Amino acid sequence: MLSTLIVEDNAAHRQSLHQLLQRRFPALDIAEAEDGETALRRALSRRFDLIFMDIRLPRENGLDLTRIIKSVFDESVICVLTSYDILEYREAAFRNGADHFMVKGESTEAEIVGMVESLLRARYVSLIIDRDSHSREQIKQLLNIHRPDMIVAEAENIDTGLSHIATLRPDLVLLELDIVGDKVSELVQQFRAASGHATLIGLTDGVVRSCDALARACGTDYCASMTPFGHTELVAIVNSLQAKRKQH
Repeated sequence: MLSTLIVEDNAAHRQSLHQLLQRRFPALDIAEAEDGETALRRALSRRFDLIFMDIRLPRENGLDLTRIIKSVFDESVICVLTSYDILEYREAAFRNGADHFMVKGESTEAEIVGMVESLLRARYVSLIIDRDSHSREQIKQLLNIHRPDMIVAEAENIDTGLSHIATLRPDLVLLELDIVGDKVSELVQQFRAASGHATLIGLTDGVVRSCDALARACGTDYCASMTPFGHTELVAIVNSLQAKRKQH
């Protein structure tokens, strides 16, 4: 998922932001922290794609937290939140590594949504559609290791997958072919209609040598076997797609 952390000691503000993000971006995996100590522990336990950071927090300062988190996870996008639109705060926020600065009560919902959408446009977004949670986790870890700047979302069924495609507009969709059986060609057409620029990779338990023929048959761009050798092939495909993207 698009992993997000909201660091805010005011429960009403925290819940309001959580509800807004969940409503507009159902694919978000949202965690919360109500104080600096909790925020630091959670932020350093995993890489979050997006962090909303209050400045004034119990047991820690949001600016210090921003600097620490950025020193470990530079790819995390941090939006500093404050009730005070003061030049000194703005300068300090960006000096400590913040990517955005927003004022509570003045920044509109449209601005917050726009900021998240700009993040999705700027980063390479992948969506894994697979019924098996273990398989999804394996692929996610594989992608995160080789492409740490990539946003990886997940779906366990087709309906959720279609919903995520509509909101995330992913660059890459990895689809378990057995999840739809003989209707895969029809589903691929729906995916292309929802996100025309996306590259589609079919995932199968079959042997690698039959994957190219299978990809042509079902309309995906590539096919990868979910075997250890298939993982190597999958990484090679993703790397080639990233290289082509940089050239453009």
